[in-house]
Amino acid sequence: MLPMLLSIGVLYLLAIGAGRLSAAIGIPRVTGYLVAGIAAGPSFSEIIGLPALVTREQLHALAPLHDIILGLIVFTIGGNFSLKAIRKIGPKLFRISAFEIGLTATLVGCGTVLLGATPLEAAFLAVISITTAPAATQMVIREYQSEGRLTDIILPLIVINNLIAIVAFIIIRNSGLSADASFVQSVVQVFEPLVLGALAGMIIAVMDQRLTRPVERQILVLALVAVITGAAVFLDLFSMLAVLAAGVVATNASPNKKRIVNDLADIDYPLYVLFFIMAGAELHLQSLGHMGIIGVVYVVMRTIGKYVGCRLGAQAANASQTIRSWLGPAMLAQAGLAIGLANVLAREWPGPGGALQTVVLASVVVFEVVGPLLTRFALVNAGEVPVFNLIAQRSPVRYSEGLQQVIVHVKNAFGMANNAHAGNPSDIQIGHIMRRNVEVLPNTTPFNEVLKALGHSRYDRLPVVNARDELVGVIKYADIANTLYDPGLRNLVLADEIATQTFLKLTPDDTLESAMAALKDHPDDAYLFVVAKDNPKKLVGVVRHNDVLSTQMRLL
Repeated sequence: MLPMLLSIGVLYLLAIGAGRLSAAIGIPRVTGYLVAGIAAGPSFSEIIGLPALVTREQLHALAPLHDIILGLIVFTIGGNFSLKAIRKIGPKLFRISAFEIGLTATLVGCGTVLLGATPLEAAFLAVISITTAPAATQMVIREYQSEGRLTDIILPLIVINNLIAIVAFIIIRNSGLSADASFVQSVVQVFEPLVLGALAGMIIAVMDQRLTRPVERQILVLALVAVITGAAVFLDLFSMLAVLAAGVVATNASPNKKRIVNDLADIDYPLYVLFFIMAGAELHLQSLGHMGIIGVVYVVMRTIGKYVGCRLGAQAANASQTIRSWLGPAMLAQAGLAIGLANVLAREWPGPGGALQTVVLASVVVFEVVGPLLTRFALVNAGEVPVFNLIAQRSPVRYSEGLQQVIVHVKNAFGMANNAHAGNPSDIQIGHIMRRNVEVLPNTTPFNEVLKALGHSRYDRLPVVNARDELVGVIKYADIANTLYDPGLRNLVLADEIATQTFLKLTPDDTLESAMAALKDHPDDAYLFVVAKDNPKKLVGVVRHNDVLSTQMRLL
């Protein structure tokens, strides 16, 4: 057995290679990290008959670190659960969630009962099937810098899924496995972790205003995540529920909003990589051969339930066609919480609980590998990932060129000439960096709806289009000031009557250099509109000022 530090170092090196290989073949890096963990873990080593790079004993020793990293992930997910955003989405989110949860649980429950599971076993599998892995989904969103309405819905929906699953699991466990448990006890077991997390979240929100350095806020969150997780284990509470509550309260109670979450983003990625390596090493590949027909039905019914449930829910919520088509595939990843609930069953329900644990562990192998791929597929097809983020994953230089660059810089360090040069902005097309899923206002939108859309938008202006998706103009806050203070006009004015002409228009074939010049001429504008080359009125995308700057920085 290798020393643990040596194993971790080698795992990180493997993760770099696996991540780059994954990006080169067009799959999420998180999938590469999982595969690297699988290859280094004890389960795979037992299959091929070679020593494992990471043993079960080492994984057990790393369990506290695993729990803290999982806590950070859950805290960040809770931190993205903005009540303002929830008010924006409103009943739509809960309608989608109701259809998705209801159909998934019903199909899994009924399917497993028909194939021999007892009603109680089917109920547990139905509840576990609701859960969605926040970590893998969030990592894919961050890797591809996805942004849009679909992205805005995914993370809050995951929070609701996991919250409902934990509450339902507690109720079914108490009523099905314990003859002495009461409804009051179930309620207490739900509220205890919520109260613990809310108290920790309030402490973070208060201290956030006193601490001036990002590193102090990072230490604060790390400390309280460890305290919450340790206290939950000591008190036999659901730690994920407590940490989730802490993240929600900390972000929504702090006047600085998401500053804490943004500070964590500066340090968390290497920790997340280690988390997914450990997650891959802990996957039980042998369980695939023991999942049985019930396991197959669980995987099939959960997949159908998530996809069809999201589609029906989005249709009932009158959501866009993009959300109807692509929300379901983005909700299939499953990992930590499902494994945790299955472990509780195996511990508290000897025999049947162990059989259910095998089914869940086998399904997690499937969904944890396939889930990130489908999430990427959904986000890309929804038009919320710039094409440049997909093609820029490849290395900018070959090994020989990299060695040459090193030699050049070593010479420069000794006072010799440096021949390094920057990339050329004229080589990058707007089509590579634009976002295709654009927030728009129909030209017949009443003024009150215009005001509401601008208030909830991430942008300070919105394009106005007609029924043919042709760009009519743009509405900015400055354009609606007079109407805003004249109540008599609010019910009479439509969007196209207050939209103004925009001159910041490019085509997908225009270059990054053109975008830089346009933004230089109009420094107060936040983004450019992209129109079809053969139809200057047809809106096909948008390019933010930040997209242009970040692309230029990559070239440099």
